[in-house]
Amino acid sequence: MEDPNERLRRIRQEIDEIDEKLVYLIAKRIECGKEIVHLKKILNYPVEDGKREREIRDRIFKLCEKYNLDVEVVWDIIKTLIEYSKKIQREELKK
Repeated sequence: MEDPNERLRRIRQEIDEIDEKLVYLIAKRIECGKEIVHLKKILNYPVEDGKREREIRDRIFKLCEKYNLDVEVVWDIIKTLIEYSKKIQREELKK
């Protein structure tokens, strides 16, 4: 039987690795947003796209159901990422 302290240490290490991956993926998502804003500028599209945000919301809700996650909590996280991305896109448009 594994020592509880060792198991706790291992699980915390796994969480640290997951956190690093999450931060990497957030950075990657922001980079995608920067590419998108340049295309939106060429196409003369606005930063905000309600239809796309609804598509994201619907997909996230389905994923939450699939993985048995609290939709409100996960959607709050995703909304924060969307708002952050839009903020960066607006800044990119000013350049």
